[in-house]
Amino acid sequence: MEERVLFNKGDQRRFLNLVILKLNCISLKNVLQFGFDIPYSTLKNYYSESLSLPKFFFDDLCYLAKIDPFTLNVKYLEKNWGQVKAGKKGIKTLEKKYPEEIKKWRDKARKNSPVGKLNYNLKEIKSVVLNEQLAEFIGVYLGDGTMTNYFIRISGDYRYDLSYFKYLQNLVFEIFGITSKISWENKNNTIYLTIYSKKICSLFQKEFKLKPGNKIVNQSIIPERILNNHTFLLACIRGLVDTDGYIGRRGRGGSQFCLQFTSHNKALLAQVYDAGKNLEIFTFGDSRNVGTNKWIKVVRFFEIIGSSNLRHIVRFYEKFHSNNTLYQREVVKYYNKKIYKDLELPFKLSSGV
Repeated sequence: MEERVLFNKGDQRRFLNLVILKLNCISLKNVLQFGFDIPYSTLKNYYSESLSLPKFFFDDLCYLAKIDPFTLNVKYLEKNWGQVKAGKKGIKTLEKKYPEEIKKWRDKARKNSPVGKLNYNLKEIKSVVLNEQLAEFIGVYLGDGTMTNYFIRISGDYRYDLSYFKYLQNLVFEIFGITSKISWENKNNTIYLTIYSKKICSLFQKEFKLKPGNKIVNQSIIPERILNNHTFLLACIRGLVDTDGYIGRRGRGGSQFCLQFTSHNKALLAQVYDAGKNLEIFTFGDSRNVGTNKWIKVVRFFEIIGSSNLRHIVRFYEKFHSNNTLYQREVVKYYNKKIYKDLELPFKLSSGV
């Protein structure tokens, strides 16, 4: 059995109502748009308090809604809280008598349970080695991702990033061999890519020292193995800029063209700035932003690093090819042009279009 969270009577419903409020959800069901693989019927049972909350679900809700669990009056029930001596004895008897059948029953139960769907269906991942693709995805995570012990979620703007998130979905499948989920909220134009895999979260934590929770508090930075490899570092910067970067017009009448990366994580920002300076791309940096307003440097960025996000590619290439400085709101109508539909990603200027 999973570890559970026990509220006083009425408090579990009040907790879920607070989550609904903080996540700007219009209903209880709307909570599922954040990618939780939990049946709505089960969620309603949590709301009616006929079922206690699994600890993993409670932790994820607290994290997403920015609720401090230590301020809540709850008790944690151990994984074996429901077992009793007689029950243990009965199970042992069955295990001896029907060992193969017991294994099949347990596998079926795990697959059909909400927790099982979260951890069982996506349990196996490919053997993962650090390469350019994984380095790019780690950059994506460091830019606009969140991680718990159970899932990784990337967020973006649905109006402009749907094509990019489809690229990321394919990237995740190529790296890990599992299918991720794209969802969105029309209310605030947010799109999500959610990867349910405890193994991937564990891999990020153990192999790359990336901690779950708040990336700024944890000072999550580019892993040393990527930082010390030129090819991997270029790919990681591409992922960072594609998610938390800006490429487009600046100044009156679009007189300047800017490339900028923004982060509140000072340690990460310093890494990106140093890398950009060494690559002879970045020309400015402050407490929140690094980048360049020099067109020749933007061109150099697209020659050696490039982009996988059409939002950035379109704005750069229209300026490069036609001296057309687009507003962001104009880019989507270019996505269906043959030149961009047939583009091989990641795009670098040296690859041509």
